[in-house]
Amino acid sequence: MNAPFDRLHADLSDLADEVRVVDLRDRAVRTSRKLAVQRTLVAAAAAVAVVAIGAGTAFAVLPGRHAALPPAGASPSYRATPSAAPSAQPSSAAAVPVEPSTPPAAPSGSAPASSRCHTDELQVTVEGAPGGGAAGSMYLWLIFTNSSARTCTLYGFPGVSYATAADGQQVNDPATRSTGVSPSLVTLDPRHAAYAQVQEGHPEMFPDTCKAVPVAGFRVYPPDETTAVFVPFPGQQCSTNGVNRPTVYPMSPLPEATPSS
Repeated sequence: MNAPFDRLHADLSDLADEVRVVDLRDRAVRTSRKLAVQRTLVAAAAAVAVVAIGAGTAFAVLPGRHAALPPAGASPSYRATPSAAPSAQPSSAAAVPVEPSTPPAAPSGSAPASSRCHTDELQVTVEGAPGGGAAGSMYLWLIFTNSSARTCTLYGFPGVSYATAADGQQVNDPATRSTGVSPSLVTLDPRHAAYAQVQEGHPEMFPDTCKAVPVAGFRVYPPDETTAVFVPFPGQQCSTNGVNRPTVYPMSPLPEATPSS
């Protein structure tokens, strides 16, 4: 009876040996394949690290990962590749002369100082404006004649005030500027004239506050000038500052006389 059992035991032992050999062989093959894959990944990671270092960017290769990631808490840095400076080449173009620049424009509100009519180049007179005036007021023209030998310009408003004499005291406040007419540049050739209109009220229209006094005429400053001329025009005007102040208009070309038929 022991013979069959011995035979069965021997058969089972042979089968176990065959299974172990096959299993070990498969495991060895799988292990060899895993090692080959790991060596390939390590080589690839090393190549990526070399490229990254050459580009100036630091990466960390994490075990078991196929991607290269920046270190935790650090931002990738970038380095610009310097370019070669171009070599200077002699220019074959001929030099072009530079034209002088245009003189700057005069500030708004004044004429250029080089062309402005100065006080000693002007003769100033006064005459009644065509049409006289309106109810309660009178219009006068201050005439500015260019007495020099050059062409000059006038722009803006003259300064106008009443005076008791050529070298006397000022009476009342200076004339206010009219806001109804915009200034324009007036060019005066020698012996030509321009005018500024003055509007003044009748003192009797302000009996309680006027306090009229005699005046000898106007003290007139041409536009942008600091030297005045005296223009005789005697009369009575209010001495209370601000009461019945005159109004002055900007310089305008003198209208041409209408030719007679």
